Amino acid sequence: MSRTWSSLTLFLLIQCVGSVSANDCPQDLRRANSPITPKLNRPDEHHTSPLFMWRYRTLTGELYLVGSIHALSATLRTLPVQLESAFQQSTHLAVEVDTTSPNILDRTWVTEHLLLPNNSGLRSLLNETRRGRLSCLVRQINIDYESIGRLKPSLVAMQISRARLNGLGYYAKWGMEQQFLRRAGRREVLELESSQEQLLLIANTPVEVQLELFDESLIGHKDFHAEFVALMSAWLTGDDESLIQLLRDQDHHSTDYRDFQDRLINQRNIRFAQKIETFLASPGTYFVLVGAAHLVGSGGLVQLLDARGHKGHRVFSGDRIDP
Repeated sequence: MSRTWSSLTLFLLIQCVGSVSANDCPQDLRRANSPITPKLNRPDEHHTSPLFMWRYRTLTGELYLVGSIHALSATLRTLPVQLESAFQQSTHLAVEVDTTSPNILDRTWVTEHLLLPNNSGLRSLLNETRRGRLSCLVRQINIDYESIGRLKPSLVAMQISRARLNGLGYYAKWGMEQQFLRRAGRREVLELESSQEQLLLIANTPVEVQLELFDESLIGHKDFHAEFVALMSAWLTGDDESLIQLLRDQDHHSTDYRDFQDRLINQRNIRFAQKIETFLASPGTYFVLVGAAHLVGSGGLVQLLDARGHKGHRVFSGDRIDP
């Protein structure tokens, strides 16, 4: 749901060649600037608050549309009872990508689409400033440069951001998708897109946009933590407006970057809405998980479905989810 791109899973299949020299860390990347425990805003237990969850009822069944967080900490693994109740009633589980599926990416496909061409290395694209910041971070977050040195910059950005979240105690294994996929049981598991589609969206962007994504993964500790805490706090408190503001394009981004953001969120929302409509037209109870960023705003799934005549009811923390 944020610039960390943590909704994607990448298997590193190639042993890469190259190294990054270890220089002194820039001031904003020194460990002294790394908060030990980011403080999150949490909902008031004495008042009901909105959840990132909408309930749709049809003549043939129900659908729960849930805004997920792809990586959570151990202390946040326990989800609101409304989500648990809805999941228990469900006959189908839909996610962006089923990460438990044994769909291992073919090595030839990886080489063609995810690696830099002509056996070139990442450092050939980096200026001295980027190289120095990368050198500092890979040491701090224990990433082996050999494992990322041939990847395209946007995919390296994903790996760095995920490792930084891991350092804060947030892991995909505790994320909402993984939690519910492990308990799918006899439910039919459906995908809104394929892992190849997700990866190509990131990997097939112009190199200038990839370097913008790469730069965002290398921001200073205080900025990284502040953005992360703001995003998590918005999700925990059901604060749509704060989430929209955090996801809004920044003036310093290029036109190509804004086009990429449109493909990443708005155009995918349209495809997701079309698939969700097929669920609404089918019998059964569907539990649909998408990154929370896909639900909010004028181009979000809730408004897209509303415009197509599907009126959802937002679920609050005090609501009961009865059959």
